[in-house]
Amino acid sequence: MNKIKLIACDMDGTLLDDNKKISEKNIEAITRLKNSGVYFVIATGRHDSMIKSYLDQLKLEMPVISCNGAMVRNPFSDKMFASEPIDTQTVIKVADICKETGADYHIYCKETIYGETLTNKIFYYSELSKTLPATEEIKTVIDLDYKKFINSTDEELYKILAVSDNKEILNKVQKRIVSETGLTVAQSDKNLLDIMGNGISKASALKTLIAKLGIKVEETAAIGDQVNDLEMIKFAGCGIAVANAVDSVKKEASFVTKNNNCENAVAEAIEKLIN
Repeated sequence: MNKIKLIACDMDGTLLDDNKKISEKNIEAITRLKNSGVYFVIATGRHDSMIKSYLDQLKLEMPVISCNGAMVRNPFSDKMFASEPIDTQTVIKVADICKETGADYHIYCKETIYGETLTNKIFYYSELSKTLPATEEIKTVIDLDYKKFINSTDEELYKILAVSDNKEILNKVQKRIVSETGLTVAQSDKNLLDIMGNGISKASALKTLIAKLGIKVEETAAIGDQVNDLEMIKFAGCGIAVANAVDSVKKEASFVTKNNNCENAVAEAIEKLIN
């Protein structure tokens, strides 16, 4: 195996346990990794404002791959490394499809998260923000007039999150989005679909980032669990699936950890990579 210079790691279901916490063992392993001169980069479907508290905990100052690859920036300095927004009319089309099929949806803008109603992730992050310092608050916008919001906002629009506990509804959303818009759709959890610009993924963002950092593909590793991690797992020099990963990710991984996300899987992967 080539010497690893950068590890890209998914958050939910990978670095975080089921209570959305980072274990002490994972924190210790990431600290040792950084001290050895290896970059540790978060690659998430979340908006980067949603993970500032985790970055503080890990003392990470690296850019974040967020919105499933549509945006790469340092959320504290606002330095942008890559930006792949979706045009407003296409976002309206996606919103229409979600509404017609019965799926809830949220729009991830450059600084805010939009929803028609205070539901699903919007509700979760609105409640979470009440417990966070002002510098780490997650900005949300609620407005029933979605077309007015989309057409009037001066923010770039990076991702639409489609939400439904009904698998058939999500399947309909995915088929229509792909056929009618040509956007990229990736499942980030059993009830979530990430919708980004054509060709956008965590892998495309990682490719851009390592080029800016002067790191070769074979000097990278990626850790993940869900379908939206699949392209990144396949792209990296060493792709790692955690034990709780879906089968398609495990199939493409260089190796699968013995432990799951609640059992310090990331620490296990790091130890294997740098020892």
